[in-house]
Amino acid sequence: MNLTCLVRRLFGLRPDPPGPRFIIGRGYQLDVPTPVYDSRRPFRILSYLESRGLLRRGMLRRPRPVSLDRLRQVHDPAYVASLQDPAAMEAILGFRLDAAAQDAFLAFQRLVCGGTLLAARSAVARGEVAVNLGGGLHHAARDRGSGFCVFNDVAVAVRNLREAGHDFPVLVIDLDLHDGDGTRALFAGDATVHTLSIHNETLGDAGGPTDTVVALGGGVDDRTYLDAVTEHVPRAVAACRPGLVFYLAGSDPGVDDRLGDWRITMEGMLARDRFVMDLLRPRRGPAVPTVVLLAGGYGPTAWRHGAAFFSWLLSGDSRLDIPLEMELPVDHYRRLARLMRHPGLLPGESGDDAGAGGAGADDDWGLSEADLGGAAAPGPAAAGRGLFLGLYSRHGLELLLEESGLLANLKAAGHRKLGLEVDLDDPLGHTVRIVSGRREPVALLEVKLRVGPAAHDPHRTYLVVEWLLLQDPRPGADAPARDLLPGQERGGTGLLRDMAAVLVVAAERLGAAGVVFTPSHYHLARLARGIARFPVAADEARYLACERALRELRLAEAAAAMDAGMVVDAKTGESVGWEPKPMVIPVEPALQDELHGEGFRAEVTRAGSGLDYRRAGGPDAGGISPGPTS
Repeated sequence: MNLTCLVRRLFGLRPDPPGPRFIIGRGYQLDVPTPVYDSRRPFRILSYLESRGLLRRGMLRRPRPVSLDRLRQVHDPAYVASLQDPAAMEAILGFRLDAAAQDAFLAFQRLVCGGTLLAARSAVARGEVAVNLGGGLHHAARDRGSGFCVFNDVAVAVRNLREAGHDFPVLVIDLDLHDGDGTRALFAGDATVHTLSIHNETLGDAGGPTDTVVALGGGVDDRTYLDAVTEHVPRAVAACRPGLVFYLAGSDPGVDDRLGDWRITMEGMLARDRFVMDLLRPRRGPAVPTVVLLAGGYGPTAWRHGAAFFSWLLSGDSRLDIPLEMELPVDHYRRLARLMRHPGLLPGESGDDAGAGGAGADDDWGLSEADLGGAAAPGPAAAGRGLFLGLYSRHGLELLLEESGLLANLKAAGHRKLGLEVDLDDPLGHTVRIVSGRREPVALLEVKLRVGPAAHDPHRTYLVVEWLLLQDPRPGADAPARDLLPGQERGGTGLLRDMAAVLVVAAERLGAAGVVFTPSHYHLARLARGIARFPVAADEARYLACERALRELRLAEAAAAMDAGMVVDAKTGESVGWEPKPMVIPVEPALQDELHGEGFRAEVTRAGSGLDYRRAGGPDAGGISPGPTS
């Protein structure tokens, strides 16, 4: 389901269905020039909840941006006026924006503040939980901002509630990795607002008698963190006896956070959230109206914590099978199926962009599943000469890459003079390259594909990835050492998910059963885990055993441990080396049912019944040390 259909369906007229309210607007997606910020985080969470059938009509609410008058009630008017200066914004963000981007960022923060205000009003009026899929701008103080926080949304909401006559005590439970210093400073001297911040490092002063400030330092694990939460949160609730709670449920304590220095597992994060919410919603006694804010969370997997938390909040199900970083924006690319009817894309097809479903060329979000079937997909036997995969002319392929956003994203990253190279003569497959530069062009993207059977399944037709390269070869483009993974010498382009989504759509167009690729390193399999499986039960079981042994490590650490032979067989003491085996992204419904069905899971369980892998030096390893690779 595309975003417009989702929003139309969920912003319904049903009168006050039970359950939490979720606040979100289109303006919550804002692209900023930093790789650690996932602008689509709120929408990934929303799409996941919808995919599980957890959202009902009327659960979503659209915010309005707060006025400048409301901001000036909380922030120094001189500070608000200073934000016209690019240098002032650069001091807050750490990078400079042009005039248009600066206006867009300020509008985004005003909209998020409006979301927290709407969530607070909803929570108080209904006596329940309201979630702003944004917010938690806790570094913004009266006359300054920092850490991506320009305006303090909690302070704006509290001020509005006070104006409306609500004089109950307010408790701010801030479990973001970073100190809620701005919020604490704004409420200094206000005995009706209590703040609790459990973080890595305290910023500014420690506050007054209604503030609880707990600094745990770096490298915190589940036990230390949960001990602090279970000790301090009940004390703060008992001392404040709040009429409203703002819960900043930051994802950045998580082990995979790109800016974090803690090691909290997904299980630990959800245990934290469940403890807080169970405390505020006791089985016996009244619930405390609560506003939940996303707060911090950085990197492509930050959305997973929110997806797990809110799916539990809606269903009581604490399952953690949330896709990893490889979560695909396939629906985004499916709407580009109109390209299949684009003049010059496919020979012999009409240029009618309306198609069977009536979605015009300008209707970015109006394409439905039915629109995808507007023209029959030619099978492999129909592949014409001179066409990439038998589908795309060179012009059509360039259109696909341009309108899918891949070329635009490369240009936005500073790559200029892009060129397209196509090789159809290699008997092993068709190759497309996107190169940068004229005199000595270098490849940014190179992918070799073929259509045909796979070694593990000779009876189906697949889109097989024989080779895929995504790299940024520019001097100075190296990724930080902690982000380099085995097999990487330079940083990537950040387009892996987008490229994979294009491949899925191409496989659908070809009528292929799925996309087959062979991960050369452990981390590639782990990234693909959300949408791909090893189709051979023994390979799937072996991967799961490795994953269990490495679950407490960051992705880069886990990949390095596997590459260094630190995963060992507990029975023999021998190192377990990575064995590249084919994985499949199932596209055909029958194959999806097969790989996700009970029968295959049972087969995997049987195949893995004798596997017991441990990490040498890990918590369950005992005296195990790395031995020879088996």
